[in-house]
Amino acid sequence: MATKSYWQRVHDERISRRRLLGAAGMGAAGLAVAAACGGGGNGSDSDGLPTRVSGDPQRGGRYKLAIAVNADTFDPHISIAGATAFFPRIYNVLINQSAVRPDFIFHDLADEFEAPEPGGLEWIFHIRPGVTIAPNDLGIPERDLDAEDAKVSFERIQGLPEANACAFVCEWFASHDALDAETYRIRTPKPYAWFLVSIGSLVATIPPRELIQQDPERMRENALGAGPFFLKPGGYVEGQRLTLDRNPNYYRTDPNNDDAALPYIDGWDVVHITDRSALRTAFLSKQSYQYGAENKDEAEQLLAEHDIYQGSGDPVNTFISFTMNVTKPPWDNPDVRKAAMHALNRQEFIDIVYRGDARPNGLVHWPQGDFALPEDELDDLQKFDPELSKQLLREAGFDLPLKVKVMFPANSVIEEHSTHLPIFLEQMRAAGFDIDQDAQDFVTWLDNYTNKNYDASLALNQIYETPQVPLDFQHSKGPAGADIYANGLQDPDIDAAIEGTKEITDPEQLVEEIHRVQRLIYDKGPAFLPIVSPFSRTLYWNFVRNIPSGIGTTGLLLNDWWLEV
Repeated sequence: MATKSYWQRVHDERISRRRLLGAAGMGAAGLAVAAACGGGGNGSDSDGLPTRVSGDPQRGGRYKLAIAVNADTFDPHISIAGATAFFPRIYNVLINQSAVRPDFIFHDLADEFEAPEPGGLEWIFHIRPGVTIAPNDLGIPERDLDAEDAKVSFERIQGLPEANACAFVCEWFASHDALDAETYRIRTPKPYAWFLVSIGSLVATIPPRELIQQDPERMRENALGAGPFFLKPGGYVEGQRLTLDRNPNYYRTDPNNDDAALPYIDGWDVVHITDRSALRTAFLSKQSYQYGAENKDEAEQLLAEHDIYQGSGDPVNTFISFTMNVTKPPWDNPDVRKAAMHALNRQEFIDIVYRGDARPNGLVHWPQGDFALPEDELDDLQKFDPELSKQLLREAGFDLPLKVKVMFPANSVIEEHSTHLPIFLEQMRAAGFDIDQDAQDFVTWLDNYTNKNYDASLALNQIYETPQVPLDFQHSKGPAGADIYANGLQDPDIDAAIEGTKEITDPEQLVEEIHRVQRLIYDKGPAFLPIVSPFSRTLYWNFVRNIPSGIGTTGLLLNDWWLEV
């Protein structure tokens, strides 16, 4: 059955304004989360909302976490590094629709919203009272956020080409204004397939307007909002640690526990560890309460030996990719790009890196369901054939081996990059390439990747919960719509085809068109090649209770989980 667009599902399920307001009322007290801890299931209540694990919530304790990626900046509009996972913990969104479960809508700063009728263009968000800024020493009053905060935040994104949400806001906000303190209105130029997912993304969070108006540079190390936590003063040391404390002003309560104030935990103590063995050691010694197992085998071993459990085994919406800059030779030659494509033996990555616990990606990664092309078609379009790669290079007029420069972040375990790297290098060598390896520290790599200062890169990626961003990597304006990260194919026909998918709200037509666009890109020689996506194997100690499951990154907004001490 064809996957429906998220915008369309709202209408197909006949979510009238009455139903939207009803869902908002339930959200006002704190939505229940999917059960992921011992004894819980993945059921749902009568309203289609995830049910929670049984047990008595406990207040107190600090969550210990080790992360492999540097946080970089806490500016919610420009960071693409580790801090993005903490933005929903600190700032607020208007609403967030789960890309994994479109019937699950988390109402945050907006407790009600009015969607346009099919074909309509106007969205109205009604601001919730009592969303109060955390205590701080930044001179920002502990006031309620209002519609003006949303307006200032999205105005900043519109004027900031490097903002990650600019691809959405700069193109799809025809106008937006605060009608009054309680009402925020957005008009789109055309119907937009991914509106609800985009308006609540991690990089569209809303900080207090004073942070933007007074000195936005402060947000690099001073994260403050009306979310459940705030960055403790002096709590961020780049490349070492970050500390979040509970926001005593947080508005949300737990309806399953006599409306107890949320969050339950007192804060987060996060350390930066890049070595995988050290990450595992930190987990086993309870210096970190969760751990992303390298593969299914490691997860099963640890589960058998320790008092831990595994979160959901959902597909992971991220991957390692190979990005080619088509403005730099030899990647301006489509036959060279196709040669790189046919050099990739994705099954080898699956077998070695993930012990079979992954699947091959096409241009749209397989966790996207019907939006991804079928595996049998991918076997033909991007088949592993190193001899074909050599033939393509020779026909393009190159002597073998063809020397190319590839940059990558050195010693990174993020997304198993370090284990991908040697496999990738050997496969490229076998296909007729001589790789000039340009290993860089993460910060340098990220800066060069952002500014497109590379010929080619073995690249890390964020979580992509729709086909939009992977396709935009093939667009001339790149995945952020602001000429950063990637140049795409620099092909007007491809650009137009990608742009056309975004206006389609008929679900079956959307799937068909996204398939057609992928086939067009294969014919041109893709500039961005996702490799494989695995299943999630995140492990937790059993005293971590009620962690959200089954709703994707929306789970980062939920805070009725606790530590059983």
